[in-house]
Amino acid sequence: MPRRTLLLTATATAALAGCAVPAPRRRGPVPDPAPGLAIASTRRALVMQLLAHPDDDLYFMNPDTRQALDAGTPLVCVYLTAGEADGVNKVPGAPRPAPDRAAYSSSRHQGLRQAYAELLGLDRFTPWETSVLPLHGGHRAERDVLADGARRVELVFLNTAMHTGRGRLGLPSLWQDRRLVLRTVVADDSPLDRAGSYTYDGLVEVLTGLLEQYRPTLVHTLDPDPDLQFSSEYERRRDSEQRGYSDHADHTAAGCFAWAALIHWVARATAAGEPVPGFTVSSFRGYYNRHWPKNLPPEVLERKAAHLVPYGGSPDWECGNPSGCGDYNVGGDRPLTNRKGWVRSTHHRYPGPRPTLSSGADGRLTAYGVLGLRAVRWRESAPGSGVWDAPDDLGGGPLAPVLGSAMTADG
Repeated sequence: MPRRTLLLTATATAALAGCAVPAPRRRGPVPDPAPGLAIASTRRALVMQLLAHPDDDLYFMNPDTRQALDAGTPLVCVYLTAGEADGVNKVPGAPRPAPDRAAYSSSRHQGLRQAYAELLGLDRFTPWETSVLPLHGGHRAERDVLADGARRVELVFLNTAMHTGRGRLGLPSLWQDRRLVLRTVVADDSPLDRAGSYTYDGLVEVLTGLLEQYRPTLVHTLDPDPDLQFSSEYERRRDSEQRGYSDHADHTAAGCFAWAALIHWVARATAAGEPVPGFTVSSFRGYYNRHWPKNLPPEVLERKAAHLVPYGGSPDWECGNPSGCGDYNVGGDRPLTNRKGWVRSTHHRYPGPRPTLSSGADGRLTAYGVLGLRAVRWRESAPGSGVWDAPDDLGGGPLAPVLGSAMTADG
């Protein structure tokens, strides 16, 4: 490989600069961008997914999620909303049922338990351990845990309401208005015995606390910066997209809250004199999948769609949850026959190589990447050894997860 001098470019952009949901006026803490900080190291891998709704992971993050589980990596999924929508769990071909938000939220939770049980290779009705998880600031969440040997999945349901009392979307409103208090929904059959509420600061603090508690090495988020999309009002409503952008507003707000929490996590660690948390991030496109080329091979698509079948469930199943056995409008072959085609693609918001490689004059490889939202450099200990020294912190940030590079004139 010829010797190259790399210039790291603005492909690694400030992560929150492009949040399609307008940012609040007051800014939170940010990490010191100066280089030379210690980077935390760990031999324990863990993936955390920060999601808006039950099923966002199955539609938009698979097959990456499945591959992590197949490799034996523990997984923690945090769902910001209750997913209760209008409370109607529609059964295709059957009369419209009466709305019941608590029951619909519970049924979607059960669908997730069924899907992740099968992702672990277990029977879809395998019992889970359910408990109340104490959170920062006195908040509480439902936590469901299922383990198969060293393989483990945790589902954490924050369950904020999808709409405010005035009918506006809850998460986007919470991102924009720091005075707003957004209630939570207690799902039927939940171990929680009372509803709570969140403010903007409260939700960021809770997410930051979860990151500090679990210390993930890879964080999956939804897209904080969806592409611009011109649509008529009819098309926008038909495709469930927000005005001017190519994704559901809940997805965008969830992505923005996730990135805000990641920034807080790094800022708090470095302010306390601790090493920079050593994590990477992958953000995934959502509804804009329908506009992009379908990129999954048939066998991968078939398996991805199959994992939505236990999530969708059926009212005929005997799953042990009185409120329902899934999100009925999603089951069967409907993910593959849905004209929107969300399941047929999995697109990273920030595609590109991770890390970027170059070779030095002595033949050693050098790799550049992003850890803890900061640019870092690894050097091979000896030419061709395949053994790498600890990462050097180059500073900057908060950065998106992919660095651009260019070769200088001297090669």
